[in-house]
Amino acid sequence: MTIILFYVSSLFLSILGCLWTNHWLILWFWIELQSLTLIPVLSSNVTPRSIESTNKYFLFQATGSALLLMGIVARAYTTNNFLIEGSYSILELSILILALTIKLGVFPIHFWFVDVMNGLNYWSGFFVAILSKIIPLYVIMLLSSESSIILLNLVGVSSILIGSIFGVHQIQLRKLIALSSIAHIGWMILVFSSTSNTWFGIFLFLSYITMVLPLFWLGNKYNLEHLSKTNSIVNDASSSWILLLSLLSMAGFPPLLGFYYKWMILFNVTQTQSFFLIAILIGSSLLSLFFYIQICLSFYMLYWPVSKLLSTNFLYQSNNMWFISPIIIITNLSVCYLLWVLNPIISNWIF
Repeated sequence: MTIILFYVSSLFLSILGCLWTNHWLILWFWIELQSLTLIPVLSSNVTPRSIESTNKYFLFQATGSALLLMGIVARAYTTNNFLIEGSYSILELSILILALTIKLGVFPIHFWFVDVMNGLNYWSGFFVAILSKIIPLYVIMLLSSESSIILLNLVGVSSILIGSIFGVHQIQLRKLIALSSIAHIGWMILVFSSTSNTWFGIFLFLSYITMVLPLFWLGNKYNLEHLSKTNSIVNDASSSWILLLSLLSMAGFPPLLGFYYKWMILFNVTQTQSFFLIAILIGSSLLSLFFYIQICLSFYMLYWPVSKLLSTNFLYQSNNMWFISPIIIITNLSVCYLLWVLNPIISNWIF
């Protein structure tokens, strides 16, 4: 617990430092502080597989940091300053965005992220998949401009396609969460290239946390490895509902949160008149929806009868945390309301 509190406090301090600085070297320092303080959290679970994952995480984060520093030095060489504001050449943008994509674990160097997630426990995976991506996403938001639209679109679309295609017939929950993370981060990067609204990006990231957090909680509670072997969860009606709702929300199934999440992103992308890009996004969304619904149907058809009287289990099981399911539903609906009603309002704000 002390290690986690130390990491959360360091992350909070790093976020504040990034918000208040306009100097690339100081920003690089805060990014490194956030990455290095995560190492003790990952190494707290001492198993051969977790140690291997921690080493891979450190190596690729160090590689991304070296590339990021190279891009900063290249910019200082051409502009004689380390300020974040200003114009960037294609070479500088390519190096900086490549470094940030390595840190995020998205295209083109995404393979390490899936392997690291598969070797960590669920709460360590939550720190890697969610909290460690806040600052790199913020820096990508700072770099979004007309000159970086092509690069960001390439990274975003490729990440979405990778997360959708490789997720087909995937039954390991950790790998499924990792691939969905790649795809959803791709959606966020894509919207950064079409809008510079920081508040909209914050709402999207909070929506993603709302969708994926129940999966980490269920995976840690029942030690889920394969979605085809869920005997430990099937007798708990509330947890079964949470699992199905979370998977369908990740799929973008209406009227859950994931549907509004993708709908609002598509609405922003349509402002750029990139209809070929929109067609790719809709096709990848349908592919994701297909294999997520396939997982949910398999879970329902094979294991739901084991619970026998569902309503009885849901209401009367003493060890069943039945109140969690309504909380998940209310939270999804609340964030949907924020995305739907407040988006026209925050579109006029300037961060």
